[in-house]
Amino acid sequence: MEAIYGWVKNIVVFYILMTAVLHLLPKSSYQKYVRFFGGLLLVVMLLTPLLEFLFKEDYLFNQISYEAFWQQADTVKLDVEGMEEFQRRAYLSEYERAIAGDVALLAQEEELAVEEASVTLNEDYSLALVALTVRLTEGEGMHIEKITLGDNSREYPQVMKLKEKIMDFYEVTDRQIRITVKEG
Repeated sequence: MEAIYGWVKNIVVFYILMTAVLHLLPKSSYQKYVRFFGGLLLVVMLLTPLLEFLFKEDYLFNQISYEAFWQQADTVKLDVEGMEEFQRRAYLSEYERAIAGDVALLAQEEELAVEEASVTLNEDYSLALVALTVRLTEGEGMHIEKITLGDNSREYPQVMKLKEKIMDFYEVTDRQIRITVKEG
C-alpha cells in the first residue's frame, strides 16, 4: 500500500512542478515543447510500477528462458520421434534384405540361379511381397523339365517347389510371390 501512496505522491509533485514551470516560462511559444517533454515524463511515471514489476528479479528474462526451454524440449521430442522413425525404417530395410537373402538360398537349393531377389514388408513386419528373378541353366548332365499347360503357359517344377517352400516357410499366399523365369 505504501508503494501506491509513494507513486501517487510522485505524480502529484510532478504535476505541481510542471504547472509551476509552465507559468514561469518567459515566452508562451516554449510551452508546447515543455508540455510535450512533461507528457513523456508523466507517461514514464505512470508506467513505473508496471515496469518495476516486469523487470523485478529478472522476471522478463525468466519468462523468456522458460519459453525457450519448452521450445527446445518440443524440438528434442520431434528429433527423437524422427530418429525412431529412421531407426524403424532401417530395421525394416535390413529385415527385407535378410529375407531376400534367405529366399535366394531357397532358390539355390532348387538349383535355380538367382539374378534378383527383393522382399517388401508391411509396417508390422509381415511379408507383403516376394519378387524373384531366376535363370534356368542347364549344366552338365542336368535337364530342366518344362511342363506346358492347356493354355500354352509354361510351368517349371523347380519354380513350383520353390513357391511352395516360400509359402510354407513364410506363411504367405501364392499371390504374394512373384517369380520371373529367364531361360538360358
